Amino acid sequence: MLNHLTDISAMLHALENEFSISITHIDGHILYVNDKFCTISKYTRDEIIGQPHSIFDSHLHPADYFSSLRSTLEQGLVWKKDVHNKAKDGSFYSVSATIIPIFNEQHQLVKYMSVDSDITEKVQTKDKLELALKQQFQHVVKHLQNAIFKYKETDEGQLLLTMIEGKLAKRMGMPSDLESPISFEDILPAHTVPRFYPHLKRGLAGEELHFEIDLFDRFFLVYLSPIKEDGRVIEVVGTAIDITTRKQAEKRIHQMAHYDDLTGLANRRLFQKELTAELDLSSKKKEPFAVMFLDLDRFKNVNDTMGHSNGDLLLIKVADRLRKCIRQTDIAARLGGDEYAILLPSITRKTAGMIAKRICDEMNHFFLIENLDIFISTSIGISMYPADGTDAEALIQNADAAMYFAKEKGKNNYQFFTVDLHRDLSDKMMLEREMHKAIDEQQFYLEYQPQIDMKTNKIIGTEALLRWNHPKIGLISPADFIPLAEETGLIIPIGSWVLETACAQNKAWQEAGFPPVRMSVNVSLRQFMQQHFVEKVEHILEQTGLAPEWLDLEITESMTADVSHAQKVLSCLREIGIHVSIDDFGTGYSSLSYLGKFPITKLKIDQSFVRDLSEDHQAIVKTIIDLARNLNMKVIAEGVESQEQARLLLEMNCTEAQGYLYARPLSALDMTKKLSG
Repeated sequence: MLNHLTDISAMLHALENEFSISITHIDGHILYVNDKFCTISKYTRDEIIGQPHSIFDSHLHPADYFSSLRSTLEQGLVWKKDVHNKAKDGSFYSVSATIIPIFNEQHQLVKYMSVDSDITEKVQTKDKLELALKQQFQHVVKHLQNAIFKYKETDEGQLLLTMIEGKLAKRMGMPSDLESPISFEDILPAHTVPRFYPHLKRGLAGEELHFEIDLFDRFFLVYLSPIKEDGRVIEVVGTAIDITTRKQAEKRIHQMAHYDDLTGLANRRLFQKELTAELDLSSKKKEPFAVMFLDLDRFKNVNDTMGHSNGDLLLIKVADRLRKCIRQTDIAARLGGDEYAILLPSITRKTAGMIAKRICDEMNHFFLIENLDIFISTSIGISMYPADGTDAEALIQNADAAMYFAKEKGKNNYQFFTVDLHRDLSDKMMLEREMHKAIDEQQFYLEYQPQIDMKTNKIIGTEALLRWNHPKIGLISPADFIPLAEETGLIIPIGSWVLETACAQNKAWQEAGFPPVRMSVNVSLRQFMQQHFVEKVEHILEQTGLAPEWLDLEITESMTADVSHAQKVLSCLREIGIHVSIDDFGTGYSSLSYLGKFPITKLKIDQSFVRDLSEDHQAIVKTIIDLARNLNMKVIAEGVESQEQARLLLEMNCTEAQGYLYARPLSALDMTKKLSG
């Protein structure tokens, strides 16, 4: 996902060859200049970097000329003015400067980038124009790069061109060497003349002015200078400069500053701006509006397993679907990563809920990425103005809180902000803080659920299950803290502790003389994607003394989506001698065509199929068992709770199981007793 450095790099690449560019620290010292900057200023890059901008001071500007620069940038606005600088050799050059603020992650102004268009020739042209008025005007202007024209007003009020010269005028096909005055209508498109006339009239009124206008699919900057005799305007001289390239650059700069480069949606800055404007408008109109926060469920799994390029493709497709779900007046934005926001002006709570449901339903349809059907969902939080906040910060925070509540409600849903929701979010933050202390204070412990050979009724293995006993709260459900550990990254140290503790316990049982059993340990996606995951597992085995063949690592189907990474890691684990099982098989989205390529030793049938062994589920279970047999894999059923389930599984040639029928999860002491029995 994109950050500030990516934005700057893209901007520099787009503008590098056309403009002189510099990046300056907020303290005034120059951090970067491009080649064109060095060419214009006649300094080398080494002579410029680290120097203050004052080395280019021409002393041609009034003292307060730059006074508004910093305050303008701190507001997130762009500062634009013409600047006259002094080159190394003492000559003067002029630029049209467009200065853009650059903020850090804390939204503090840290740098600014100046994109400068060289207008030295324009300034020199103006000087030449003044000289030409005193000397041979007609001869000089013919050789100027720009278009030079003169016009006057007749007694009847008609505006007539008395001269039009210059190389730009020639390129545009304008007539030169006028034998007699002509009207503007004779050379300009009819629809542009009404826009031109008010400016021309101001020049005739004695005003010096400049303005921009688009003609012939190009943009021009026009300067008007009245010529007076005895205090009366007798004629006006005009200069037209082609600024099409600059306008196109400004458009690109505006696009980069306000829109997400990947999806084309509004970015965080534009969203904040539109939200502030909507607050002002709605307070006057006394109308409610909504702020919606969206986060893609399980997007990190897709990004980590399928690669960032495919993750980006998914984000683009999500943005396209969002556009279809909202109204024309709504504003959708990508805030970063897989987070989106939508501003819904003039809307009721009921309609906001309808749009949220429409988005949830639309996201539930699969996305086709790299010939794989990817299923994701979205969690949406909604805050309403003015009920849930009367300022931008409160509305955003409360929509964000509601979105997290939607995730806790099982994801794939939307929730409106409530006071109770805020309380729940505070509890979650407290739980995260407490989890940081849980390992050091030994609040975590393991329970072990036996795995049984159904034919002999003997224990052949055990699964290590993580538990948390908080000293004040008491037992905390794994369903509450494990997803939070995954989200915060705490699952990495917790997972290492689980693996080390389980391996040490299994070694202790072996040293006590019990028949060896295989220890199954669940591995999270974050652990599996670690760069040195295999080395860490190997180190734990060496540290605890457990032989690799007595460890079974359980992964999920989603971890095999990145086929190349999965093959590499799983092959290394099998070379060591470690067994690998796929947990909850049949509920993910892995491709069966790749399954045979992975060194998997066992498939674990998800308990959702076992719990209800209807005719359809029996067919699924039978398929999984036959698939495992054809691939020389073992199969184990989890969640077996009744003799009838065990009988049906045996009939389908599933001989290994775990579940309450055989034993609930046991403490280490009770598991020791179970092994000794």
